[in-house]
Amino acid sequence: MVEKRTAIMISIIIGLVAFPLLFESKDVSRPPSDDQGTEWVLSTGYVPWVHPLWEPPNSEMEAGLFAIQAALGAGIMGFVFGIWHTEARIRKKEKNKKE
Repeated sequence: MVEKRTAIMISIIIGLVAFPLLFESKDVSRPPSDDQGTEWVLSTGYVPWVHPLWEPPNSEMEAGLFAIQAALGAGIMGFVFGIWHTEARIRKKEKNKKE
């Protein structure tokens, strides 16, 4: 049987994936590309009120920084899931010793 915690985590993940898909608007005439989207937003008269503190000098550095950010996030998530798994194993061992 699937543990309650596992079922909750799977439900949350499915919900996070499905939520944006449920509210996707097919009638909006926005261009699909990020660059074209920026141009479209600016053409509506929007004036940016926040500017970046620093911009990477080239796209390779930007991609590298993004990869580092993704790796750090994945590492933190793996660490947390590892802690949860270890705690569950310890609780299970303690429960088996008491019985």
